[in-house]
Amino acid sequence: MEKVDKKRIQTVERLANKAIGVLQEQGVYALLLFLFSRGGDEREVAPVIRQALYAAIKELPDINERFKQTLSQQSDANDRLLVLQGYADHVLSDLDTLLLVQELYRQILIYTLYSAKAVGG
Repeated sequence: MEKVDKKRIQTVERLANKAIGVLQEQGVYALLLFLFSRGGDEREVAPVIRQALYAAIKELPDINERFKQTLSQQSDANDRLLVLQGYADHVLSDLDTLLLVQELYRQILIYTLYSAKAVGG
C-alpha cells in the first residue's frame, strides 16, 4: 500500500469544504471563480477538482458540444475566460440546467470531502 501524503489530503479536505460553502452561498459561477483563484498549496488541488466538475458536466445531454470541447482543453488564462463564458452561455442562462449543475456539483464536492477524510484517516 502506498504512503498517503497527509498534507495533500488535508488540502483536498480544506478546499472541498470551502468550495461547498461557496457553491451553497454564491452559486456555480462563484465556485468556478473561487477554484480559479486558489493559491498556495490549494493551487495544485483546484485544477483536479475543476477537472472532475468538468467531466461531470460533459455527461449532461443538453450541454453544447463546443462547450464540452472547451472544458476538455482549458489550460491557460485565455481558456479560463472561454470556460467562464461557456458556463454563462450554457449553464447559467437556463434555470433548470443551473439547478441540475448546482446539485451535481454539490454532490461531487461532498463525495470529494468524504473520500479525502476516508483516505486521510
